[in-house]
Amino acid sequence: MKTRMHEDRLVRPRYTWGQLFLVLMALATAIPVGAQTPPVPAAERVYVVRTGRPERRTLAQTIKKTGGLFSPAVVEVSAKVTGRLLTLELEDGTRVEEGTPVKRGERIATLESRDYVAQMHAAEAALKSAEATLADKRREWDRAEMLFKEGSATEQERDRALADRERAAAAVEQAQAQVEIAQINLDETRLVAPMDGVVSARHVEPGALLPVGAQVVTITQVDTLRFQVSVPTTLYAQLSLNETGIDIEIDAYPGQPVKATLSRIYPVAESETRTVRIETLVDNPDGRYLPGMFATGTLALNERKNVLVVPFDAVIRNVDRHLVYRVQDGIARATDVRLGIRADDVVEIVEGLADDDEIIIVGQQRLADGVRVRLDTQH
Repeated sequence: MKTRMHEDRLVRPRYTWGQLFLVLMALATAIPVGAQTPPVPAAERVYVVRTGRPERRTLAQTIKKTGGLFSPAVVEVSAKVTGRLLTLELEDGTRVEEGTPVKRGERIATLESRDYVAQMHAAEAALKSAEATLADKRREWDRAEMLFKEGSATEQERDRALADRERAAAAVEQAQAQVEIAQINLDETRLVAPMDGVVSARHVEPGALLPVGAQVVTITQVDTLRFQVSVPTTLYAQLSLNETGIDIEIDAYPGQPVKATLSRIYPVAESETRTVRIETLVDNPDGRYLPGMFATGTLALNERKNVLVVPFDAVIRNVDRHLVYRVQDGIARATDVRLGIRADDVVEIVEGLADDDEIIIVGQQRLADGVRVRLDTQH
């Protein structure tokens, strides 16, 4: 008896799939209809947006162009007289190498000068001899002139004395010129820097025998550099010397723009590219910028002051119209606007808005005219 009761407890009720389906249907029909949330009508929906107001700014159209930095002056220092190179060093003994800074008039090299010193001495001696001869001829002229007046000398003798004096004077002038030439040649054995700059190349070594014209060093001006770019000729009328602003960002120093103004407009356009080359100067007193570096120049053109601007993304751009949503009494109003120039993330509003208009700057893409909006208080 106990065994049968135990077996009865182990028996589980069995249901068919059809019975289970009927039970589920009964449960579903028992759920009240009012428990489902009805959709909100579009006319009653409230859109969360962020708003702002137009601003007054000085605005300019910008154009970016890539160019390079160039030295305004590169000078080759060459031998002007023949001679052996003795030294290639500054006055203080600093060896002249690539990168050595130099000042205008500073000695940078010397040539062997013994021959030129000897030529100088010979020229000076010749000058003294010519001056002595001239002194004699002047005395002879004075005597001939006196005798002629007394009637003791003929006119021919007087004229001969005058000619001798003139030839002696010419010889002195020639001797003086030879002294000057000898002095110049002697001075040319001392090579000096023609301008401030740095030595960008050294072409010879001490001991070399240099002919006239042999390059010794190249000096490059670096305290001021030129930045050159080409812009379309269509922008030519908007360029103004010393007024058009340029922000120059050197590739080696990103995020550190240098402010400058246009300093030169080349007088001839390039017909093949339909561009005109422009230039500005970049101060470089510490030499941090190098000739040959690449840079990007941002030109500010067509500058306009006190213009009304809004964020560029606040404008809805359709094929034939531009819209900005204004907020009036919690309602979004689509407003046609006429745009002017754009600069970075803002755009000029020529018509359609007033300074005190409240405009939608975030969330406007999903709006329609007349819908209800409220301000996003989370930002």
